[in-house]
Amino acid sequence: MEIFEKVKNASRIEISETEELQNMSFYDLGRLANFRLKNFGDDKKVSYIFNRMINYSNVCTAKCDFCAYHSSAGKLAAFALSDSKILELVEEAVNKGATQIMLQGGLHPDFNLEWAAKIAKNIKSKFANINLHIFSPSEVICFARESKMNLFDALKMLKDSGVDSIPGAADLLVTSIREKYSPNKCTRNQWREVMLNLAKLEMKSSATMTFGMGETFEDRLDHLQFVRDIQDECNVFNAFIAWPLAPENTKLEHLPRVGAVEFLRNLAISRIFLDNIKFVQSGWLTEGLRIAQLALHFGANDMGGVLMDELVIKSAGIENKASAEAMENVIRAAGKIPFERNANYEAI
Repeated sequence: MEIFEKVKNASRIEISETEELQNMSFYDLGRLANFRLKNFGDDKKVSYIFNRMINYSNVCTAKCDFCAYHSSAGKLAAFALSDSKILELVEEAVNKGATQIMLQGGLHPDFNLEWAAKIAKNIKSKFANINLHIFSPSEVICFARESKMNLFDALKMLKDSGVDSIPGAADLLVTSIREKYSPNKCTRNQWREVMLNLAKLEMKSSATMTFGMGETFEDRLDHLQFVRDIQDECNVFNAFIAWPLAPENTKLEHLPRVGAVEFLRNLAISRIFLDNIKFVQSGWLTEGLRIAQLALHFGANDMGGVLMDELVIKSAGIENKASAEAMENVIRAAGKIPFERNANYEAI
């Protein structure tokens, strides 16, 4: 097939050619995804990072229909961590060997840009070597708006305070879906502006994708095209991370949950289409380690982080856990070579 030859030769697949991917067999999709992975070299190596996710608050003005985490959903009592508690959790993580901290919360009106800069500065003053991969594009947009500051200056303030990178929490970058289910979060163009400004500041991010919201195949391709175009423009993404929506306990619980086969198909198509992003994550947090192991044969080459204490997925009734040792065992059992990485996806 021509599409196999194109991928083997590291050529780009365009939207007009993706119908063949949609109709391709499960086996051939996996083969093609692995061909694309080989384009980047080191296709046997799989990375992971020892990090901790700290969710500092679940009070959120966005109130997205697909989220069970915000307090208004009624599944978790409202909470907000004090700065001292956040520092305590960081210290505990560092003592256990974590090299990265993730810090995200709801769009809480009391947590502003000044607070964000202060907490980052406090963490770095006590733990200079920890990487801060913190706050989402929607949080940053709110920080800038509430402080009446332009986006570049707000991001520069965060960088100067010790923020190293911003997680690219994107949900689904399709305007019709966002307007329907998350109209109070940043728009897809605002998300793009965050990425362009991060690149100007020589900071990095990731591109994520939440699917299974009733979107079409074309919607998913629209998301991937949007991400690929941004990467072409400014090379801001270290990795791509996709996971299915966990509709349980949300306003979308009437939707069927995407199964493992569909997850792996979508992962493979993402790998094949995103020819300019080297690392694709396996999705263990939502799918569990067994499916994440299969994902390593469908184009994934990063297991992500240990993510101690993550609450957003857990609030939807999913509780998968992994230690660094478990990740290494899963990677080796898949015939791959594990390595612990830093935030820049370099081996430690």
